[in-house]
Amino acid sequence: MDWFGYLIATFIAVFMLFNFLPLLRARQARGRTVPELDALLTDVQRDKQRLLVYFWSPTCGMCRGMTPIIDKLAAERGDVLKVNAAESIALARHFGVMATPSLALVEQGVLKKLVVGAKSEPQIRALFEA
Repeated sequence: MDWFGYLIATFIAVFMLFNFLPLLRARQARGRTVPELDALLTDVQRDKQRLLVYFWSPTCGMCRGMTPIIDKLAAERGDVLKVNAAESIALARHFGVMATPSLALVEQGVLKKLVVGAKSEPQIRALFEA
């Protein structure tokens, strides 16, 4: 194989690495204590033991499709918090969010699960039972 073939193989390997890096970071974030979210929470959300934190960005195409689902669940359940990752960069970094959309399941101040990527409504509802 000549040098061009090695260049293409290297490019593909780096591309795949950067696609899997957010997933690896999400797995490593489990069990981490989360910062105080009291400034962002409503009275109903403060009373909940579990909280689903939805990190989104206004420039994210997948977020535009997922936001109506999140709004519907927030109206039904009351334990869903939407965080604009572009405005709350420090909070997103503390959660380990490297890509939007991301869903973080927080239980009693501890991050139980971080899910990266767009999900359907049944998949999001399954997070609450997990």
